[in-house]
Amino acid sequence: MAYEVLAQKWRPQNFGDVVGQQHVTTTLENQILSERVGHAYLFWGPRGTGKTTVARIFAKAVNCPNRIHETEFDKSPTAEPCNGCERCIDISQGKSFDVIETDAASNRGIDPIRELRENVKLAPANCTYKIYIIDEAHMLTTEAFNALLKTLEEPPPHVIFIMATTEHAKIPKTITSRCQDFDFRHLEDEKIIERLTLIAKAEEISADLDVLSLITRQSEGCLRDAENLLERLVSSAGKNVTVETVEQTLGLGSSFLLGELTKAIAERNLAEGLATLNKLVKQGTDLTQCLHQLIVYFRDLRLLAIDSNLVELIQSPKSDLPELKQKAEQMSVPRLSRIIKILMYTSRDIKQYGYAQLQLEGALIQLDSLEEGIQLQEIVGKLSALEQKLDSGGAPAALLPDSRTTDAPQPAFRREQSQPASVPRVGHGDARRFETSSRASVRSEPVTRPEPQQPPAEMSGNSYRPLSEIGTFWEEVKAQLPMKLKHGLLSGAVPSVNGTNVVKIACSPTYFSMAVDEDKQLIAKTLSELVGQPIEVELAKLDIVPHKAALPDAQGTANAGVSDKRDVQKMTPLVRKMAAEDDPRLRAALNLFDAKILETQ
Repeated sequence: MAYEVLAQKWRPQNFGDVVGQQHVTTTLENQILSERVGHAYLFWGPRGTGKTTVARIFAKAVNCPNRIHETEFDKSPTAEPCNGCERCIDISQGKSFDVIETDAASNRGIDPIRELRENVKLAPANCTYKIYIIDEAHMLTTEAFNALLKTLEEPPPHVIFIMATTEHAKIPKTITSRCQDFDFRHLEDEKIIERLTLIAKAEEISADLDVLSLITRQSEGCLRDAENLLERLVSSAGKNVTVETVEQTLGLGSSFLLGELTKAIAERNLAEGLATLNKLVKQGTDLTQCLHQLIVYFRDLRLLAIDSNLVELIQSPKSDLPELKQKAEQMSVPRLSRIIKILMYTSRDIKQYGYAQLQLEGALIQLDSLEEGIQLQEIVGKLSALEQKLDSGGAPAALLPDSRTTDAPQPAFRREQSQPASVPRVGHGDARRFETSSRASVRSEPVTRPEPQQPPAEMSGNSYRPLSEIGTFWEEVKAQLPMKLKHGLLSGAVPSVNGTNVVKIACSPTYFSMAVDEDKQLIAKTLSELVGQPIEVELAKLDIVPHKAALPDAQGTANAGVSDKRDVQKMTPLVRKMAAEDDPRLRAALNLFDAKILETQ
């Protein structure tokens, strides 16, 4: 008798032998027992998960005349085929004239489908139902599917269609809507190991749990692939299969070297990692398989780092669990995620460009330089804390540009709210008009010192700046203020002096509406510290934009030689920019596109 490979020899012959697809087999058994069998079925799912096998079992079950379950006391109908009658044997051996298996990959055109449409009209030769099993159904052409539509929707009562495919998305909706849809899923590792253990015991193959677990991981949830791998290992090394045999035959690299490589990655030991990789290459290790094992390993570590109770989800042998838990405690979840991502990108690049060793060496260099990341929420929190510190004036003086250090004692002041006052015109012929806001005043307050506090006016004159020259040190004032004032309220603002201790600041209407008393008090305090006398600050909204020549010069006098009309017409680029920003229509466009004005002409 010819030798039969394990995958064929151990192919399930009844529903009870099917592994991991109980959600499908239970439904089909109930339909058979209740005689509610459909006319068209679509089996879809990954390779090697039992689609064609279940189709054959279903074909035997609906045609078997001996579906009777006998016990000592009773007989009851069952959905399982007997596998002993002539119909069951013929279907199992592929000899039945009434169960026709068609490979759609080889017969994908319209002509085979036309022939099928003619043959379905013929009655079954020996069975109750004539069953058409169309494998790889997604390979049919659009014309073939269209030709099958009417027959598939209303076939003769003695015909059942079963289509199997691995590409469910390629099946037209018009076809799936006429079929009962059954999805076949990847098998759990425990189910595959259980089946392999049964086969190994029956075939007298010596293989421990570590061997079967390694075979299962390579099969990626496909029982047929696992059985074929076991067949290959037995053919290569005999019936005594060890872990070393599996690693050598499949090119996986030794467990010791893989352990050394993972240790080097975890400990950021680049030199050791590169040396270990070179040893794996010299052993003839398939680096693609090596990458796959590394990804699985660090995926298991990430699961345990998330929660040590996720033991059932890991793919590594259970004997390695204590060591995995120990390493998982030493690595963070974000770092493990980045390691997995880099390894996956490396696997993709190897498939696309080749140079496996060079690509993997580059990945090791990246992993060695990989630093622990900072969560976005943590970054936002630190920035918010820094902003609050700057706004409250708590930043060190070294952080503020143009800050001055002096040994002269600095006066302390007490802020006091005053009543708003009218704002007179600034200078003769000035074309500006202001809308008055509230006024903040700052008055001196003595500070407790060992010696009596001297009035600010009697202090060294070299430490203070003349208020009349505010135009010369206005940028210095802004530099000592918080960022939100410097780039907000005071952005493009124009200061002027009114009297001996009143500073009037014309602000853009955009920021003027957002000003608060605390802002004015902080500006007044900063000015007072620079000029050495109490200062009152008034904030006003700029209504008519001035020309730069109308501003006070270093002596505090306006350029009187410029007419009102010329002051209005001749605007500086900065003033024109302010006016453009205040235009409602232009401001709406700027906000819409998140844009800013760079230049005005």
